[in-house]
Amino acid sequence: MLRANFMTERPVQYFILVEPRPDGPVIGQYAGQPIAAAVVDYFGRRFAYAGVAPRLRNGRYDVAALQPGEWIVEPGLIYFGDPTEPRGWSGKRRGTGQPFVIHSP
Repeated sequence: MLRANFMTERPVQYFILVEPRPDGPVIGQYAGQPIAAAVVDYFGRRFAYAGVAPRLRNGRYDVAALQPGEWIVEPGLIYFGDPTEPRGWSGKRRGTGQPFVIHSP
């Protein structure tokens, strides 16, 4: 049975954290900005650093590549917050469970 997919892409603004502020040590730099080990958003939820946000060829964020619980923080970082955990902290990171190492570009 054929069916049409009329779903449109959600705007990138839906995936950007509101007023994030650093919470924890600086673990590296990206695009000349410090990377905080965690951030707390406007609502008091805590998110852990997960990686660099993927981009499309046109330079826009590839929000379809984000995993559940991942959010974008400018200048293009991904932070993870598990809504089932208190204050959004679970310690999960993108990848294979390896400890993360930050390499400055």
